[in-house]
Amino acid sequence: MGETSVKPLITFDLDDTLICWQSEIPTEHVSLPWHCKWFNIEPLRYGTVDLFKKLRNYGWQIGIYTTSHRKPKYIKKLFNLHGLNLDLVINQDKHEKIIKNLLVKKKPSKLPNRVNSMLHIDNSEGVLIEGKRFHFRVLIVDPLDYNWTEKILAESISVARMLELGTYRT
Repeated sequence: MGETSVKPLITFDLDDTLICWQSEIPTEHVSLPWHCKWFNIEPLRYGTVDLFKKLRNYGWQIGIYTTSHRKPKYIKKLFNLHGLNLDLVINQDKHEKIIKNLLVKKKPSKLPNRVNSMLHIDNSEGVLIEGKRFHFRVLIVDPLDYNWTEKILAESISVARMLELGTYRT
């Protein structure tokens, strides 16, 4: 992507997408500094750190869009402990403000296009259906898929190319 262009935003769901509690899913290792030993660290799925670094190198901004009520400050701290910075955090409270004036009967659980996300990563087929209905691009990754990072990188490259060519579609 060009240096003068605005960097596109990719958003991620948290639960069962980046935070996985299942014992068979490998997680990132983190060594907490002594002053953070109190912090209740949730397990980031293995590959997240490398994936985020590659996405940054490809020119992406990175955000979280979750239906969780976790505080944005907590979410940012969780990723910071892994050396990762987030450009945006949308939790359920912020999401409710985003959809408040949406004139539809059945409101979506997520609406990442309202925060200019060009690609949203999730584990829920329901979000994929909402993406089609509300015109946002979604890539579904299964928590047990060990090639999940490769799928995201391939899709991010495809989306970036469409944005460069002016052919982006949801």
